[in-house]
Amino acid sequence: NLEYFVKLQNSFKKFHPKEELRLFDEMAIQQTKDPLIFYRATPYFTKRLMEEGYDEVCKLDTDQIITGNLDHIWEGDFDVGTVLNSNPREMRQYLVTILDINPLRYYNCGFVVMKSKDFVNQWWELCNSYHFQNFQYREQDILNLMCEFGRWRIKCLDDTDSFYGLASKGYWSQIILKDNNLILPENSEWNKEDKIIKVLHWAGGNQPNKMKDFNIRFKPEVARLLEKLTR
Repeated sequence: NLEYFVKLQNSFKKFHPKEELRLFDEMAIQQTKDPLIFYRATPYFTKRLMEEGYDEVCKLDTDQIITGNLDHIWEGDFDVGTVLNSNPREMRQYLVTILDINPLRYYNCGFVVMKSKDFVNQWWELCNSYHFQNFQYREQDILNLMCEFGRWRIKCLDDTDSFYGLASKGYWSQIILKDNNLILPENSEWNKEDKIIKVLHWAGGNQPNKMKDFNIRFKPEVARLLEKLTR
């Protein structure tokens, strides 16, 4: 994943040159001596960061490109900020949910803003409980169960004027460049208003040409911007 991280880091630094971006790599994973840590890494490393003194943490998967300023993600009175895992087009191909949670309200674990130590601690405890291996998507399923049925204050970032990950995937060919912003224009199927694209998330495992095929997936002017952001 280091090849993806370089592109994430390059794009992040375009908008946040002075902000800290911490990488937990293969060595950090091995040092936990937990054979299942990959499936509960988010609460583990967030807990560790909060014990170091951080009050708020945003977890980012490496296979993402930052396409806008993220200063505002901390704003508001909430415990956890979430992003959607799917949209109508992607849902038809890859249906992901748990129990009776609406697949279009199921959250992805690739971008999570955490402001509550209690939330993180309970997430970590549940990821070490007997519940853990009963769920296909492990920490992500538990995140969704906590958000859906818990007492926590949830803010879905994709409910604002922007999209932060997989909510736009499947519509990438429709994204345009307008006033230096990437915009997914309103459409009758999904977003009823123009959405600013702040993050593009590839997901889907190790695919051929992952995060390389900009010209195939995006309009030429958008592809050129993504090349610039990731260099």
